[in-house]
Amino acid sequence: MKDLGKRYNYKYIINFIKKIFIKANLSILDSSLIATSLVKADLRGVWSHGIARTSVYYKRVEQGLANAKPKIKFKKVFPSVTHVDGDNGLGFVIANKAIKECIELAKKNGVGIVGVYNSNHFGMAALYIEEAVKNNCISWVFTNASKAIPPHGSMTPHFGTSPFAFGCPTNNPKKPFIIDMASSSVARGKLKFAAQRGEKIPFGLALDKYGKPTNDGFKAFDGIMLPFGGMKGAAISWMMDIVSGIFTGAAHSGNVKNPIKDFSGPSNVGHLMICIKADIFQNKESFLKKMLIGIQKVKNLKLAKGFKEILYPGEPEYKSYIKNSKLGIPISKDVQLDLKKLAEKLNIKSIF
Repeated sequence: MKDLGKRYNYKYIINFIKKIFIKANLSILDSSLIATSLVKADLRGVWSHGIARTSVYYKRVEQGLANAKPKIKFKKVFPSVTHVDGDNGLGFVIANKAIKECIELAKKNGVGIVGVYNSNHFGMAALYIEEAVKNNCISWVFTNASKAIPPHGSMTPHFGTSPFAFGCPTNNPKKPFIIDMASSSVARGKLKFAAQRGEKIPFGLALDKYGKPTNDGFKAFDGIMLPFGGMKGAAISWMMDIVSGIFTGAAHSGNVKNPIKDFSGPSNVGHLMICIKADIFQNKESFLKKMLIGIQKVKNLKLAKGFKEILYPGEPEYKSYIKNSKLGIPISKDVQLDLKKLAEKLNIKSIF
């Protein structure tokens, strides 16, 4: 993908975004957490889940559709299982507490499972995987989302583009193995943000609301997302709705509110987190050695035409992180303008 725009120092951006959420009446600690989480997405090159979403999250709090200071409740169901009521707080705040609880359960019992309901969009799923991996855990993170993908055989959006995320430690603590992908052909947010920049999207990613192929991001965002792998992606999106929605007690079956365009009520998003100690069956050194061998074997395989190296999941994002940390995060003009307007509204000095 081409460069998005002028680059900005990530530390300045974090401080700027933090001020916005403090204005939304969030605590300094929670504001810092959200700002850092959004910027991490941009650093990793996952700009669709980065600071471009700031004004959306702010607006939901401003309109009373998300709680600035939620009273999050933890209910121990079994020694290794906790149920969390997020009290409609912002997803970053709730999910951060939930993954820490999940990690502690795993440290104590070998395995931890945490189900969350009454939450909101929690940004990039890799955020929580990273936290688990840093604590020597293999982890899975699921979430449901607003309707965008039709079940196989239908033309009606019903399930979300919910991400499937998995991670585990490697011999390099800075470069864990992380899978974080939507069940759609592309992350839904990318369609809208690409349209805002005046860019056309490739045909084959989505249909308009009438079921016709489109390369217009706005029509695609309001239309029908296509799952990756046909019926396989559609089945996975249904699975996400079961484990994150029905199983956790959150909204499900097409009832999750779209965080960007549906301001008719709380989203009631659900999350499911699973953590397992990486050394539960063998010592840590043995596990990491085998991970290294496995990665090296793959990297030494014959390259396909057009490839210079084989990267494992998580490596491309790590490369983006290193580059953007040094050179600054590229911010597109539409996002700069959006945040500048929000800063003016809140009487905050803009960095854009």
